[in-house]
Amino acid sequence: MSKSEIKPREVTQNGKKWHMVELPAYEGKRKRLFFHTETKANDAIDKFEKEVKKAGEWWARLEPQERRAVELVCTGIKHAGLTLTKVWEDHQESRKQQQEASTIVPQAYEDVVTEWKRRKLAAGLSERYVYHAAVDLMKFCKGQERRNIHEIRADELEKYIDSQKIQKRGKDFGKPWGKSTRRTNMSLFSGLWECAIAKGWASLNIVDRLEPVGKLSRQKLIYPNETTLNIMAAVLENDKTRSVLAPIALGLFGCMRPEEITSEKPKRNGLPVEKWFGWKDIDLENKLVTVSKDVAKTGDERVFRLQPAAVEWLKLAKEFRNPLPPVDEMRALDLVCELIGLEDWIRDGLRT
Repeated sequence: MSKSEIKPREVTQNGKKWHMVELPAYEGKRKRLFFHTETKANDAIDKFEKEVKKAGEWWARLEPQERRAVELVCTGIKHAGLTLTKVWEDHQESRKQQQEASTIVPQAYEDVVTEWKRRKLAAGLSERYVYHAAVDLMKFCKGQERRNIHEIRADELEKYIDSQKIQKRGKDFGKPWGKSTRRTNMSLFSGLWECAIAKGWASLNIVDRLEPVGKLSRQKLIYPNETTLNIMAAVLENDKTRSVLAPIALGLFGCMRPEEITSEKPKRNGLPVEKWFGWKDIDLENKLVTVSKDVAKTGDERVFRLQPAAVEWLKLAKEFRNPLPPVDEMRALDLVCELIGLEDWIRDGLRT
């Protein structure tokens, strides 16, 4: 194609003059380019013809069978909704995985979970959390505990997560996992695969290939006064329920966060018991509670004054020998819920 076959021509659009270049049709479609000046239009024509010449020379050097192969491959890629760049990138990723796989040391899934548990306990996480988290991890590979972790595919994990139902009794029992639960479990599995990668037992974190969980909607919920009265009445029912009187009183009348009362932060950071929140931080005589920087969620130490009702409840809790941090708190709270027919325990519901 010679340069004389493509000429810019003046056109008017929306009251403005343009220099239009109409390129030859390709697959029945024409492409039109618009420029403010004739010089820029001619530069575009020169660039197009140089690219055509360059591609033409490359094409001319191919054998007939090679041209046919290129045509067939490119057509197939296009019909599949892909691009040459995407196919090439996937090829490179596949090669990379093959090379990494050759250096992987096979390790059974349950052995990886064991190593994950060891690391979490060494990092200061509570034995209770690690135990229950490990149980949840093992549910995924039930019956295939000795399968090598690097052989597990992302679609298998995704299918497992999609099939899970809410087991906690209440109005949502039997429904699929919500966004928050999905995100929590995806984070749990991601941590397991990161452990495997660190040990050379896997090269890819399959959680990265799952559909990410969208933004969670957060609705602040608290218990109404009637429910609060019922909770306090249920707490006094027996020795087990009375064991959580102190944390409930601190939540209701001190607006303390549940994780501060249970000392989750200092436990997680491996701090000694002396740094945990306890009765030593509650001054009933002066009606003050100290939340140290080691315990506070924000890392800022604070002191708050107790309401008169809180002082009386905490005095009673001390007579009941309530442990702080609480022990077996969730079981006691379940009993409280059963006594008053409360289906869902709102984690921050006491912070009124």
